[in-house]
Amino acid sequence: MSREIADLTFGNNDALLDHDVEPKMIRPPTNLASFKRKAPNFAYWLAYTIIAATVLVVNLTTDALRYADMDTYIYYLNSLVYFPPDSLMYFEVFSNIYLLASYWFMQSDVYGVVLAHYVLGFIFVLGLRFVIPPGKASWAALLFTFALVGPLLAFVTIRATPAYFLVAVATQLAMNRRWTSWVILSAAAMFHISALLAAIPMAILYFDHVLPEPLRDGGSRKISVSIILAIAVFGAVIPTLSVNITDLIQSIPVISKYSAYAISGSSETKIEHLIFFGFVASLTVLFMIAQTTQSKKLTSYVIASFVIYAVIFFSTSPVAAYRQAPFWLISLIAVLPWARVGVKGPTVYVFVMICAGMFAFQFQGVYS
Repeated sequence: MSREIADLTFGNNDALLDHDVEPKMIRPPTNLASFKRKAPNFAYWLAYTIIAATVLVVNLTTDALRYADMDTYIYYLNSLVYFPPDSLMYFEVFSNIYLLASYWFMQSDVYGVVLAHYVLGFIFVLGLRFVIPPGKASWAALLFTFALVGPLLAFVTIRATPAYFLVAVATQLAMNRRWTSWVILSAAAMFHISALLAAIPMAILYFDHVLPEPLRDGGSRKISVSIILAIAVFGAVIPTLSVNITDLIQSIPVISKYSAYAISGSSETKIEHLIFFGFVASLTVLFMIAQTTQSKKLTSYVIASFVIYAVIFFSTSPVAAYRQAPFWLISLIAVLPWARVGVKGPTVYVFVMICAGMFAFQFQGVYS
């Protein structure tokens, strides 16, 4: 090392004068770049801690039996115990084992479901960490996901919540054309058969590279074609689709129990259902407008999933559509560029308040 370099390195001010080097070119000992890299993780873990604490506090201060569908789960577990299927591998084997283990531990169908409800909170918090990981997703995505679907996934859908998270993982793998995405999708279906609603959108995503050039990576023509096809489906099929879907579900023994979700009738569509539909549609449009290189890869999956959501909403029931939405909304929210849509600076506080209000609104719909 020359004397000049040594002087510059160890802070000789005379050397700065001799070599005409401006003092601002010398970096302070604190590694600001490293600090900036760690700052987003701090926000992420803060949001994650708030979510985990909220799930814990809500579970400790509410009556588990007052959540939606608890009586249905008790009936379902009672049937598994006293009227078991011919084979333990019957259909949704993973969720059956999950519920039966709760029963064996508590020796009660009621308290077995209550235990499964509390375990659900842990599954939700853990699953959220994996599908919206730090360093790859924004803290805003974490908070928004919790506000939008947290009340349902953390406190109600005992069998379906693992399926929702597994589908989100499978979708991430399908974006990179990993064959394991299909293994994970199959595992999700073994928790809840509704996971197969993501099969067609995921296949479109997985084979996106073999589609015609104008349809790849969410090209504008692809969006237009999808919208046109969706309108055609609504106009030609929906008037007669509802009865056909119900009849089909009831004709297949292993899924006939899901006919309860296929109850049509415009009288069942309430104003809150329409509000949620409008919100989901707006979020989808926002996703299309504020795309990045990463989020653009998911366009085909989002469009196909939204079409399925809309068809279910209008042809079967808004409740069934609401249960389908998390299969694709979680993945959408995870890649949405939140800073680009305005969640930065002073608007962060407004965003947090909106999330708090949304959580409260969604929670009152699942707890009574």
